[in-house]
Amino acid sequence: MNESPRTFYWIALSLVGVVIAIYILFPIFWLFLASFKTQAELAQLPISFWPQTPTLEAYTALFSPTHQKGQLLDWPRLIGNSFFVAITSTVLVVFFGTLAGYAFARLKFPGRDLILGGLLISRMFQGAALLLPTYRLMNMIGLQDSLIGLVLLYSAFGLPFATWIIASSLREIPRELEESAMMDGATRIQSMVMVVLPLATPALITAAMWHFVGAWSEFAFASILLESNDNKTVTIGLASFVELFTLEFQYVGAAAAIVALPIMLVFFFGQRYFTRGLLAGAVKG
Repeated sequence: MNESPRTFYWIALSLVGVVIAIYILFPIFWLFLASFKTQAELAQLPISFWPQTPTLEAYTALFSPTHQKGQLLDWPRLIGNSFFVAITSTVLVVFFGTLAGYAFARLKFPGRDLILGGLLISRMFQGAALLLPTYRLMNMIGLQDSLIGLVLLYSAFGLPFATWIIASSLREIPRELEESAMMDGATRIQSMVMVVLPLATPALITAAMWHFVGAWSEFAFASILLESNDNKTVTIGLASFVELFTLEFQYVGAAAAIVALPIMLVFFFGQRYFTRGLLAGAVKG
């Protein structure tokens, strides 16, 4: 008797979830299909949902050095720049976040919990409020229009949250395992590397995934710091298709699919670790 209302509740909740998912994903799916259409097909009325004559012209145009459209940037270079910035800053964030997280989790020093909480509070500040001071700082130290400057900037913004995730996970690992290794002759560094960090792998992967996705898709700071075409990233290239009077959706769709592909692959292969890492960090603070 009690199962019927509960079943109805879950069915209704599932239907609401499906409707919300369709509402959110439909424009994205339409844009993806638009990447396989021609400009003439997109301009005709009524607009067909499915491509009538599917073509890869938009994708080949992005990677063709002989394409005549002046607004098309060098997409292989854009992709390479984005991978360089995202991967390099991710390595820096995970490395220094691991050292800092271990210190917060294992060492006792005055103001430890207060500092760790302050790192998390720093995430509350909106990036838009920091655009002007960041621009002036980078200009003053000579790192404007520099991929290295963007790497350092992303690393500085991503390090607090990564440190908090890793420290929260390390606190869940029993100290006795590390102390046992040290009694067997291992140093603190060796016990950290060989005993603690393998157990904290989900948290490390979570921090790496979280930062990589943010660095790959970041637009605001990249748009104000990078000026030359040789240093621009994929998000700036995606925005370059928006002109004053025209917007060619086939190129936008192709570029958006290319930008979204690494993020989809990261979550597809790392979703299991991502969920475990977040749950481990949410047990204690």
